[in-house]
Amino acid sequence: MKRFFAIFLLTTVLTTGLTTGLSICCEAYAQDDVYLVPNPLAARWSFIETDNNGKHTSTFYYSVESIDGDAVNGRLKLRVEEVSVDSPKDTVKSFDFYLFKDGEFIMDMRAGFEYNVFENKIDSLVRNDIKKKYKDLPKEKEKEVIEEVKSTFIKTSGEMRGIPRYPVVGKLPDCECHCKVNILSLKVVVKDRRIVGKEDIQTEAGSFDCFILEETMTTKFMMMKNVDKIRSWYAYGIGLVKEVTYDKNGKLVSTMILNEVIGDR
Repeated sequence: MKRFFAIFLLTTVLTTGLTTGLSICCEAYAQDDVYLVPNPLAARWSFIETDNNGKHTSTFYYSVESIDGDAVNGRLKLRVEEVSVDSPKDTVKSFDFYLFKDGEFIMDMRAGFEYNVFENKIDSLVRNDIKKKYKDLPKEKEKEVIEEVKSTFIKTSGEMRGIPRYPVVGKLPDCECHCKVNILSLKVVVKDRRIVGKEDIQTEAGSFDCFILEETMTTKFMMMKNVDKIRSWYAYGIGLVKEVTYDKNGKLVSTMILNEVIGDR
C-alpha cells in the first residue's frame, strides 16, 4: 500500500500543472478471511512509518470507503490519511482505488488519477466551457461531452499487479503502468516479482502468518527516475502487515509496519 501511496503523492504536482457514504458491503467477504486484502469489518487500521535510522516519521490511516462487487471480482476504494510526526496538523488525505480480478487486487491507476487530480477541477472547467459553447444542453449529453474530453486529456495503460489470492513460492508476472496527463507523464515498472516464503510477524496489532513478496519498482516521472527494492509481508484477512523499502544499492530507505486495527476483524 505504501508504494502505491507514494505514486499518488505525485498527483500534487499534476494538480498544480492542471490548474494554470460509507457503503461497506461486508457480505462481499467470505467469513473464512481467505483474502489478502483488508477486512471491511475493521473500521480503520494504521501503519507506522520509520526512516532508515528507525525514526518514526509518519502514521498512515486506512479505511474502506466502499466496495462494488466482492473481493474476487469487484472494486475497492480506500481512504488514506497521512499524519506527519513533524507537522501532525497537516494531514494529507487521498483515496486509493483497486480492482479485484480472481481474488488478486490490482491498482486502478486511472480511477486514482481521475479522482485525486481531476475531482472538482476538470469537470467544472469542462462544464463551464461547454455552457459557453452550447445552450440548453441536456444533462446526459453534457456528461457524455465531459467524459469525451477527459478521455483525451488523461491516458493510462497497463496495470499494477498485487499478490495472488493463493500465493505459492516462485516467480510472479512483471507489470507496468503508464499514465499521461496532458504533457505530464508517469511510468511505473515492477520487475523481479516473486513469493519467497512465509514468516510469522509480530506487531502492535497482533501476530500474523504472512506470505513474503519481493519486487523491484522503477518510477519515472518526467525527468526523474527512482528505483526501489521492496519486501512486503501479507496476511489473510488484513492485507499488508509490513513493508521494507531499499534503494537500488540495497540501502534501507523506510519501513512500514501495521500498528493498530480499530474495530473487529
